Amino acid sequence: MSEELVKQLEGKIDKDRIKSLINNESKIFYFFVKHICKNESTSWRATWVLHHTINNNDKRIKPHLKKIILSIQEKKDGHQRELLKIVRKMKFSEKEEGYFFDVCVSIWEEVQKKPATRYYAGLFIIEMAKKYPEIKNELEGLTTEYYTQTLSQGIKRIFNRELFKLN
Repeated sequence: MSEELVKQLEGKIDKDRIKSLINNESKIFYFFVKHICKNESTSWRATWVLHHTINNNDKRIKPHLKKIILSIQEKKDGHQRELLKIVRKMKFSEKEEGYFFDVCVSIWEEVQKKPATRYYAGLFIIEMAKKYPEIKNELEGLTTEYYTQTLSQGIKRIFNRELFKLN
């Protein structure tokens, strides 16, 4: 079954069919959760499909959340972006929140990364600054021109709007 799913992820996929399989067969769901943490050529697509399949705070993801968070750093930009989207849908324990915050700061600081990947990491950093006002001081250093110059104009505008809401 898993080899068949991987082959489907390599070509044109029927997203609705795969979403249905994921939601109706727990073995397939768990295959996807394991696959998104890998560095295989189809892992990015599996992550994209899973992101569009799960609900906010999906209870099926919760037991795997720490593993997913810890796997983000080693991925390429697009895969990281989709993993960030999945993780941002979840509610965290304090420990998970700390791990994810560290991952997001690391991604944000890599100015050569794709702007959309950095944007999703930056949004979580801003969310944490809203929740923990003492983080606002760190934002000053992380939002200088050095860190924002590689963002597209659209992403920079949205990001600056979110920063403005903090003040």
